[in-house]
Amino acid sequence: MRVLAAWWVACLLWSGTFLFIKVGVGDVPPLTFAWVRLVLALCVLVPITLYRRGFSGLSRSNVVKIAGAGALLLGVNYGLLYWGTQFIPSGLVAMLQSATPLFALLLGWGFGSEQVTARKMLALTGGCVGVALIVRSDAAAEGLHALAGSLAVLASSACVAFAYVWLKRQQTGANPLTVTTIQCASGALLLAPVALIVEGGPLRESWPASALLATAYHAFGPSVVAFCLNYWLLERIDASAMLMMGIAEVPIAVALGAAVFGERLPPGTFLGGVCVLAAILLIFSKAPSPQPSRRESGELQY
Repeated sequence: MRVLAAWWVACLLWSGTFLFIKVGVGDVPPLTFAWVRLVLALCVLVPITLYRRGFSGLSRSNVVKIAGAGALLLGVNYGLLYWGTQFIPSGLVAMLQSATPLFALLLGWGFGSEQVTARKMLALTGGCVGVALIVRSDAAAEGLHALAGSLAVLASSACVAFAYVWLKRQQTGANPLTVTTIQCASGALLLAPVALIVEGGPLRESWPASALLATAYHAFGPSVVAFCLNYWLLERIDASAMLMMGIAEVPIAVALGAAVFGERLPPGTFLGGVCVLAAILLIFSKAPSPQPSRRESGELQY
């Protein structure tokens, strides 16, 4: 029940990101919006991690592994995702990001860290069918910019899957808060120089209230709480099961896009939502019992 509750909290937090990314990139250049979000998150994460001595006992090798995954997860991924979101509806962004668990399952199978079972394949197939029903109208977006944006977002989902699967295989032993802090730092260090060269400094922008609200949500909701929950979950379930939230986010994101931006809800929304929920139940229904964590003593509580 703790795993399922944490999974849904993280899922709901991530579901709002597509709406707030769309809000933010409407007012602020995408790479600038992305790295400022990470820096604000670090203002919260670094003091907490230092207070809890999260960096103590962490080897240089493990720091490099975590930072490398973070450069892909929060640097390359965010750059592609934020840039692509300028050109396509937020519902379509959510649909393309929902390909993440499929990438994770295939990569995990390639790395030998996961078994491709009939149950997993059936769940992923059902989830993808549900997503296709929900956003099939948006998938027909026209124009070169829409195509480029879609390809960028799809590539970003592959980056997310690779980063999580690879880091799970490394078994660094670092707690989720420390991992999140290091990865936010590596993502910001990658994005900030590129943004400064391509888009200029962040103070050149007006930053209206909507952009400030979007930045605050991203900095403290997904970047702090949801990422820590993600790594807590990654210790207890397979990466593909954890990333199934990428599919569950779609109905929520489509509904938010329709309510705020007037994005049209596709006719198959209800049926697609049923397929998505069925896929989630299937992926969890016969999952093996979580193995005792090395930190079961209560070092981290969520």
